[in-house]
Amino acid sequence: MAFAASHQVTGTHQPAYNENLWVVQETSTGITSNYNFKFICDVKNSTDSLLTRLKVPLYYGSNNRGVFNISRVLESYVTHDWEYTDSAASGCTNSFFDYKLEFGYEYSTGTTSPIVQTLAQATATGNTVWNAALAPATFLNYDESNYLMAASSTAGFLTNNTNKKIYRDQKDWLYALHDGSIDHLLVTFSDSSTVNIPATSDDVVRFPIGANISGGIPTGATSYTIRPEDSSNNLVGSAYTINIDNRCSKYNSVDVFFLNRMGAVESFRFNKVRRDNFDIDRRNFRQNPYTLDGQNYAYTNQSFNNSQYYTESRQTITLNSDFITEAESVWLRELIMSPRVWIYDDSLYTVNLINSEYEQRYHINDKAFNLTIEAELSFPDKVQRL
Repeated sequence: MAFAASHQVTGTHQPAYNENLWVVQETSTGITSNYNFKFICDVKNSTDSLLTRLKVPLYYGSNNRGVFNISRVLESYVTHDWEYTDSAASGCTNSFFDYKLEFGYEYSTGTTSPIVQTLAQATATGNTVWNAALAPATFLNYDESNYLMAASSTAGFLTNNTNKKIYRDQKDWLYALHDGSIDHLLVTFSDSSTVNIPATSDDVVRFPIGANISGGIPTGATSYTIRPEDSSNNLVGSAYTINIDNRCSKYNSVDVFFLNRMGAVESFRFNKVRRDNFDIDRRNFRQNPYTLDGQNYAYTNQSFNNSQYYTESRQTITLNSDFITEAESVWLRELIMSPRVWIYDDSLYTVNLINSEYEQRYHINDKAFNLTIEAELSFPDKVQRL
């Protein structure tokens, strides 16, 4: 008898919202040919508490193998981490989850015989998921070393925006997935000034790197480079450069924050024409306008006959950006698809984007282009019920 379990995703850190497949095998056909045979997968947390038990029959066409997809279980244990008022690095404990698996099987020796279970024939430990949802083509060639910062690695921060531009007063963040190697970020500004941002040891950590960076962005700086370093000041991932956008606008700006595909929150500024529209839903009923006053039963011009008893409005904000690049057009598709979006408009608001289509723009087709979004405030506005 020999039992084996093979993980179809390489590395110890996997994206939570992509398929997490395990192939199990029991080489003894004397076991797998029994009645009611099923493989068992016990999904546990890092403290060995059972989260759920999964069961699958033999895979179609196989006499000794089964396939488990545990992603839907694990994605329930991650959400996201973000705080608009961040002023220092923070561990993102809701963005990753450590898990353990124990595989076994069950069967009966007859059609009506009791089920016999054999558990923990193979165990998988040391695995972690983080709250990423990679595109199918990207996940097909998933390589942990592109995402997990470690000694001598070239992994990048958790963003697909490789050429970030921000305004001097725009808050922004970089998130890192690491194995504990990051001790700090070394930020070097174009005016030669520097700042160190201490990291946390959590698997996912976020760093404020915009207007919220420690000490602020120096007045004379036009760009800055961010290096993830260990305690000996060795680079443990790829450095990242941010350029200051100095374009002016006569319009009030609105910063939009969104959860990207890698589980990080990023920002983008809309500083062109803005329009606010309110979709108003009114509900009326026909009421009796007459009143009885002694022997007088009548109505007046101040009586209500068709009366409004419920009013709700939903605000939709149309925002326009300045001109964007091809690379930004590719990156900003993540904003349109994001399940979590906020805007800062004198205060922070949750919104849902209602754009149902997105055109990725190219300079070969259009000399200049920008981005327009329609954001609906998450909470409707209601007035008195009379």
